[in-house]
Amino acid sequence: MKTHTTKGANILRPVEQLREMLPGIELHHESLDGRGYPHGLKGDQIPLLARIITVADCFDAMTTNRPYQAAMEPDYVIRIITSLVHTKFDPHAVAALTAVHHRGELMMRKVATVTPPEAALPAAAPPVPEALPVTLA
Repeated sequence: MKTHTTKGANILRPVEQLREMLPGIELHHESLDGRGYPHGLKGDQIPLLARIITVADCFDAMTTNRPYQAAMEPDYVIRIITSLVHTKFDPHAVAALTAVHHRGELMMRKVATVTPPEAALPAAAPPVPEALPVTLA
């Protein structure tokens, strides 16, 4: 399981059009605290693209039905992700996801979801900074 990021990047490496995406593909399971994989990178050692993909991938994994878990409500998932800012997730990437979600601009297919009891919700997380303007080249 922990080799899928490197294997995926290696499969796509010959595709010239995806060359700029390779760091995001290979490093999207790194964590800001250095506990991720495949290289245990920490903080700014992780390229911004990988930090953005990490947040998006996690949100997608938790809000869609999987063989191993039922989809969770997006608001609940945002709270989980926010609780992991500065350890697992980049605060600016989380702020961008949160802003898009709160504006209702995140288009999602409606699926049956599980809403955990309030007692299972994560504690309040540190404040997340305002989203930085995003420009795509």
